[in-house]
Amino acid sequence: MSYSVNFDSNEVESYMSDYVIVGSGIAGLNASYLAKSYGEVFLLTKDRLFRSNSSLAQGGIACVISQIDSFQSHIEDTIYAGAGLCDREAVEVLVKEAPSNIKRLIDLGINFDKKDGQLELGREGAHSANRIIHAGDYTGKEIINGLISVLDGVKIFEDTLVLDLLVEDNMVKGILAKNLILNQIFIVWAKVVILATGGAGNLFLNTTNPDTSTGDGISLAARQGAVLKDMEFMQFHPTALHGKDGERFLITEAIRGEGGILRNEKGVRFMPFYHKLNELAPRDVVSRAILSEISKSKIDYVYLDVSNIDKSLFKQRFPSIFEKIEKMGIDIEKDYIPVSPAAHYYMGGIATDLNGETTIKGLYACGECACTGVQGANRLASNSLLEGLVFSTRAISDSKKYLNNKIVPSHFHNNDKIDVEIDIDGLKHELRYLMEKNVGIIRSENSLKTMLNWLKLHENILYINADDRAKNELLSLYIVSKYMTMSALLRKESRGSHFRTDYPEENEMYRKHILIRGDEIYFDGQDYSTKIDR
Repeated sequence: MSYSVNFDSNEVESYMSDYVIVGSGIAGLNASYLAKSYGEVFLLTKDRLFRSNSSLAQGGIACVISQIDSFQSHIEDTIYAGAGLCDREAVEVLVKEAPSNIKRLIDLGINFDKKDGQLELGREGAHSANRIIHAGDYTGKEIINGLISVLDGVKIFEDTLVLDLLVEDNMVKGILAKNLILNQIFIVWAKVVILATGGAGNLFLNTTNPDTSTGDGISLAARQGAVLKDMEFMQFHPTALHGKDGERFLITEAIRGEGGILRNEKGVRFMPFYHKLNELAPRDVVSRAILSEISKSKIDYVYLDVSNIDKSLFKQRFPSIFEKIEKMGIDIEKDYIPVSPAAHYYMGGIATDLNGETTIKGLYACGECACTGVQGANRLASNSLLEGLVFSTRAISDSKKYLNNKIVPSHFHNNDKIDVEIDIDGLKHELRYLMEKNVGIIRSENSLKTMLNWLKLHENILYINADDRAKNELLSLYIVSKYMTMSALLRKESRGSHFRTDYPEENEMYRKHILIRGDEIYFDGQDYSTKIDR
């Protein structure tokens, strides 16, 4: 066990609650809404309540609704995209429990687009049917706003950073947190703690994620000995807007589902040369294809051509994207949109069972910080919001088993951290630059060892008293980057989002999950899903 700060639980203010939920994306908000029916709920987020990766989700949420679609088809699409590392049982849970969860959102008043009185269904990469429910190109924002509106009774703590988990005899006891406005540290003793802290896109210079996505929940759990899983797999979205000032803005895959075409510097459509699904191939395939085309050109982006999509339809279906590119002076009827890949979604995370419980009793993880086994080596488009929704629902249902427990505070303390001034911004930039260069879309033994050498040289990050947001985020980024690099080095093959130039092919002997506990890293020795080829 290790902590991020010096503290003594006997000397700080404390509270008690049935539930502590950390994070305000779809998983955290849905869990909070459901949990308040069973007990007192404290919801903590290090930023504002509405700021999360979920709120930026554009494309939509996958769900089998159409009469010409089927659960089996959605399951197979997910396993196909996951490149042989999906837990089939988890995928079946995801797909089969989607309709009831979506219905609850609709019953709460969340509005999805309709056509002729029926939910309008879009299609995205690697889906074999139209099954993407959406609200324009701001689906995540619509869901988040809807869930926030029904949190009456939940005690909400914004601008509050969770510093550490408090764990005794492999049972979570509560959390140590800091109110960043009042600069006060406090404890919440709890029967159940749910981590829903999102992903870690800021491991890389180019990301579609907000600056809040720094791997905090994964780092919190790892420091207390929770098992991590699939840490090598980071998905890069193929089409982030390539702004002249370095700005990155997600250009949803749904645009390619509506007919958008990728073209290289010369204006040539290139995806048919890489995959038979063309622009709707799995994201890892499209991202590497774009990098290949960029390597042959004089510019560091390719183009998305949407001139074949009716302008009025585009404006109606993708209003926020239309507004963004119009401000850039791009006329979609005659101009191409510059795009390039950016870190987007972390498949790896805290290992959980089918109910979201981690290897620490009473500690649950949901959404992007969790690894439920659903996403495998490469997430299927629009399964992310769905996973956060379905598994946070299951977590609340399962966690009721702890509610009869009595809260008994214990004594926790730590005094081994060093107060020292360091160049946080400089170190953070250097880490992100080197991760992008060495542990990004294209990897090799040399690049991975280069990154590990840098991490070794900067081990002092682990020992600083990380008692403010900037230091704590740097600590989280350091820990997660270390585990991602270690896992990528151990996986001597290419699979899904993990591609190595020195091992460019899949190897059946590596169709296993990599697990990490502390500095122990190992294969789980169990195959989880068959490989589906197309």
